[in-house]
Amino acid sequence: MDVPALNSIKPASLKANWYTTGKCIMIALSSFAYGYAGAIIATTLTQPSFVAAMGLDKASNEASLVGAINGLYYAGGVFGAFTGGWLSNQWGRKISAIVGNIILLISAAVMTGGVNVAMFVTFRFCSGVGSFVILATIPVWIAELSPPQIRGIMVDIHTVSMMTGYAAASYVGLGFYFVGGKNGWRGPMGLSAAWPCIALCASYWVPESPRYLVSRGRNTEALNVLLRTHADPQNDPTNEHARHELHLIEHQIELDALSTSKQRSYKTILKQASLRRRVWMTILLEFALMSSGVLVILNNGAIIWGGLGFETSQILNFQAGFQLCGLVFNLTAMIFVDRVKRTWLISFGLLACALIMMVEMLLQRSYLGTTNKPGLSAAASMIFIFQMTFSLFLDGASYFYIAEIWPSHLRPQGFAIGMATLCITNMVWLLAAPTAIEHISWKYYLFFVTIPAIAAAAVFFQYPDTLHKPLEEIAALFGDMERVVGHREDPNGDGIETEVDESKGQVAMIEQVE
Repeated sequence: MDVPALNSIKPASLKANWYTTGKCIMIALSSFAYGYAGAIIATTLTQPSFVAAMGLDKASNEASLVGAINGLYYAGGVFGAFTGGWLSNQWGRKISAIVGNIILLISAAVMTGGVNVAMFVTFRFCSGVGSFVILATIPVWIAELSPPQIRGIMVDIHTVSMMTGYAAASYVGLGFYFVGGKNGWRGPMGLSAAWPCIALCASYWVPESPRYLVSRGRNTEALNVLLRTHADPQNDPTNEHARHELHLIEHQIELDALSTSKQRSYKTILKQASLRRRVWMTILLEFALMSSGVLVILNNGAIIWGGLGFETSQILNFQAGFQLCGLVFNLTAMIFVDRVKRTWLISFGLLACALIMMVEMLLQRSYLGTTNKPGLSAAASMIFIFQMTFSLFLDGASYFYIAEIWPSHLRPQGFAIGMATLCITNMVWLLAAPTAIEHISWKYYLFFVTIPAIAAAAVFFQYPDTLHKPLEEIAALFGDMERVVGHREDPNGDGIETEVDESKGQVAMIEQVE
């Protein structure tokens, strides 16, 4: 195959086209469904009608029940993450997203009609399964469709859609608070069944991942997808970039089939040092991000804002504003995420969030339980500043960085490890949060200060930068040169094209490209 050098196309010149953007938005409708389903619980727990319907106002173990409602969602998410990884590999990214939306739809319908807390908690667990099948699938799917030069922006569409779902849930919950009645909470919960329906309808018109298609021998379909998603008539009129990327994908998958890492199992991952490094990097990053306290604030907003002395209607307004803030600054992040080194972006975000949480902790230590309005207002303001910082530097980056560092044949498994870590970490923090906030108050924030600060240093010094690199070439950053197929630079700055030497199962240099 005569494939032009990718270096002949200026990376910065390649732009997103309307087809790619539109399809990524359609795929990200599932992210909206996930975001709404995840966030609606925050306003639901604040609704007096829900508290009365579930008997929480009469329960002696109310804090434990609230912790279970939040925590078991993420317990289900652990199963959902690994299920999503398996489905993505076996049946494709599209089927995986469809299955996740169906589970989410059924769970939402049953929770809407729930008559007791046991029923609600059970299907909140199922909702977690469906949600994290989606979350383990969508960022990977978008990353594999997108040109490397704009991959961060495209994956940020997932994050923006997710945050739009969060914001919608908050404002719908706020609106229904004023409706009143015994069943006021069921309306917002019922809407969480509508969004998966819309995502399921949209799935008919979205393309499958070209990497999955090539892995199943459907190379012509993969090329057709790449020609449309990578089309840029102004800067790449002959579609060199798309054809070159297909060349990389075909030969990478051929190489994977010849190598010992061809088996897509977690046991295989643990056998290879470079893959084990990816595991620890993935786990540490997700653990640090979720140990920033972002979802503790989101899911326990009623407790946190209530502790700061605000009334129910004010709490709902704050929660809605918190999510709107996240949406606005996730949109803002799309301006620069593909202009800044990934490691700089993430390490700065972690350190900044840790410092903001330290200020929040000190403010709560001084003013919690008092009537000092300036102090309490400052504590409330720091929560918004935290959300702004997390959204700018960490929310989107956490998804596209993990998707980037894993090789194609193990990307769904690697991403599943990340999402499972997210779930387990949040399950621990959220199960403990109501009781911890009640008994140790501001001291609980010590965890959200120290862990991200330590992780920031680890990311800055130990994590490789993946900015603008084709997915098939990132293995070189982990020392897997024998597993890399593609166009790379030699010490003199000339391009070197490589291909598979089938007799050895290695990558052989075959041509110096002038």
